[in-house]
Amino acid sequence: MPLELGILVGIGINVIFILYHAARPKIVIEQKTTGSGSKYLMITPDRCLIFPSVDYVRNLVNKQGLKNKVPLVIDCSHIYGADFTAAKVIETLLKDFTDRQQLLLFYNLKPSVAYIFEGIDSNVKIFYIYETLERYINENRV
Repeated sequence: MPLELGILVGIGINVIFILYHAARPKIVIEQKTTGSGSKYLMITPDRCLIFPSVDYVRNLVNKQGLKNKVPLVIDCSHIYGADFTAAKVIETLLKDFTDRQQLLLFYNLKPSVAYIFEGIDSNVKIFYIYETLERYINENRV
């Protein structure tokens, strides 16, 4: 019996580590400046936006937005999927940023994920060309 119990405890601990890892994606935050001198913040999560991680990402994005008061760009290069919870969180983020009159933009979003995000809010600003993104930031700075 003790051997089976030990195996069960080991499996349980590994599941906890896997869930924690899924809930806390690594996020790179970079302060950037366009060619015309407009500052913005680029946030790059390292994996998909799914149920366990969306609250963590939402809190971090909101915190950075409040702290920096510059346009915020989410680089979605590593986001290959999103679920309903992620879509609802993006909807909330868009509302928060709109209420603050602060830009929240998406860069390099996969078409399948873009379809989900555009379904919840038609005002989602998605860019695939870096120069177009920077031009939009320059033209819409507050």
